[in-house]
Amino acid sequence: MIDLAEPLRRFVRTRVRDAHEADDIVQDVLLKAIANPESMPPDKRLAAWMFRAARNLIIDRYRSRRVREAADIEKTRPMSDQVDDEDQAEVVAELAACLGCMVDRLAEPYRDALKLADLQGLTQQDIASKMGISLSGAKSRVQRARQQLQSVFSACCNIERDARGNVTDFQPNDRARPACPDDGCDPDSSKCR
Repeated sequence: MIDLAEPLRRFVRTRVRDAHEADDIVQDVLLKAIANPESMPPDKRLAAWMFRAARNLIIDRYRSRRVREAADIEKTRPMSDQVDDEDQAEVVAELAACLGCMVDRLAEPYRDALKLADLQGLTQQDIASKMGISLSGAKSRVQRARQQLQSVFSACCNIERDARGNVTDFQPNDRARPACPDDGCDPDSSKCR
């Protein structure tokens, strides 16, 4: 086992930048091997076992570091950003309530393709098979359906977006009544249920 310490150290150091952290990982592998001799494989597979244990520890360290960094970023975000996220979620939920009746206004082949792709999560190949059209035809229908849906949204509502393209607010516009018959963009209308 001691003969494997140096090759193991080289293996870990090529994958971990910090030499102290690399030494900690090697030490953890060696301690694990010494503490649980009954779980170790026979001598001819011992090296593979130790290298696999080292690889797993490296992966675990990187994962835990990412989780800690994400938590630290969330803690340092200004409270106003967190509130903005909640406001944005409300706006998106309100707008999503209108989605059903807006999708229903699309022409049938486009409406069906959009529902299969974006609401049911089918692949475009599956859509092509289900609709009896070519793959390029399915791609085209889904793309045109999304463009038509964007036009319906634009005709009905003024949509504000942030720098990342996320919806931050929307208001029915002056064209909403003719573009959105009967109840306009009201998600509570009987047409949108």
